[in-house]
Amino acid sequence: MAEAGASPSAGAGGGGGVGAGGSPKPAAAKDGVDGGTDSGEGGGGAARQEPGLRLFFALWPDSATSAALHARARALHLECGGRAMRRDTIHLTLAFLGDTPAREVERLQALAAQVEGESFALALDRVGSWKRNRVLWAGPSIVPPALAALAQDLEARLRAAGFALEERAFSPHVTLVRNARVAPAEAPLPPLRWRVASFVLVASERSAAGARYRVIGRWPLKQRG
Repeated sequence: MAEAGASPSAGAGGGGGVGAGGSPKPAAAKDGVDGGTDSGEGGGGAARQEPGLRLFFALWPDSATSAALHARARALHLECGGRAMRRDTIHLTLAFLGDTPAREVERLQALAAQVEGESFALALDRVGSWKRNRVLWAGPSIVPPALAALAQDLEARLRAAGFALEERAFSPHVTLVRNARVAPAEAPLPPLRWRVASFVLVASERSAAGARYRVIGRWPLKQRG
């Protein structure tokens, strides 16, 4: 059952290539914040006067996982420069909707409640970079089948309902640093294990202090076994 209105607030990609460890790196994707290819403002003409929200579906880490990811972000910042993401911004984007009429929130919440998925363990054991927009990220060398299935089911339902999404393959990653001066050294990393038990719908809100995230719906994943 959805927990709409929950609000762990938060403010949080170029092309392909090879990340640390030698595996193909994910293509850059929008993840709901300022900077790099993640911005993508919608048009503001006369046809778009109704209230809107900047929305995306994501995996939101628990307190221990967000602390561990933030520690990794700080370490990368010391090594590579740039701006480490605030702890309350850290997430993994499942589907980016961008500027969306506020009236669509209820339809999105109803759609998300129909998504079927299982909880899973995610091992973030890679760090890579996108040179064009100087983003450093963490990701899995092996994508759990349950994660791939969740993203595919959500995407299919969103497209069937008429929502526009990026035309690119799902590439799971967590943005850790922006505006990095150099790429991180390629070295084996101890896997950071994240037990994923739910997914969320998030509104990205801009202010003078920067982006802030507001979770406006949460849906549990089925426990296995």
